[in-house]
Amino acid sequence: MLVDFNKKSIVITGGTRGIGYATSIAFAEAGASIVVNHLDTQADADGYRKLKSEFSKYEGECISVAGDITDSGICDSICKTAVENFGKIDILVNCAGFTKPTPTIETTDELWNNGINVNLSGAFFIARSALQFMLPNKSGRIIFIGSAGSISGGGGAPFYSAAKAGINGLVRFLSKEVAQSGITVNAVLPALIETDILKTRYKDPEKKKELLSRLPVGRLGKPEDIANTVLFLASDQAGFICGQNIIVDGGSTYK
Repeated sequence: MLVDFNKKSIVITGGTRGIGYATSIAFAEAGASIVVNHLDTQADADGYRKLKSEFSKYEGECISVAGDITDSGICDSICKTAVENFGKIDILVNCAGFTKPTPTIETTDELWNNGINVNLSGAFFIARSALQFMLPNKSGRIIFIGSAGSISGGGGAPFYSAAKAGINGLVRFLSKEVAQSGITVNAVLPALIETDILKTRYKDPEKKKELLSRLPVGRLGKPEDIANTVLFLASDQAGFICGQNIIVDGGSTYK
């Protein structure tokens, strides 16, 4: 299947690390131009430099807007930057997220609020900002990176499962609200993807072996597995898919 995003304008939050980085690269390979958002940290800045270098191999452009999407003003700035530079926003992919494995009784008010704000409120803020430009054009794709933990209770923290379940509801609401304006809204729900967070959590070989036993496909997921699903949902071929929360988990959620 040929997926071509030449001359398409993409906004990607959390786009310089993990799933977000893989998604940014996948869009670059398909010819897109992107505005990538990330936190103002050294690790994220390093990720952007690497991303920018990779982008030089392809036709599209890559612009960075650093900032925290829990600030709705930052979300407005990200989207305005895309429109000012590329004339429109065709696709929004919200990859920004946060988790810290924590039992409920050890979850402070601050940790709970931060987890809900990053994983749910920020997702709403960036979608609201993008819709200001998509609705007049009667065209667009909004794709959230949710979590299969919203269904299984996984993710290691109460705020994470709760916030990601909120994403599922947000997808359903927005899809009903904006589909008639030519905008589809969906989410990809990963589980057991080999990102830095998972590698840190399962350093012990025995724990990793036990983890693999939960996967019918016999391997951990790769960030590229999620990126490929995102590209399909963003493509013209997926125009009739709307309001869906699509699990990409190697068969583990319902095992």
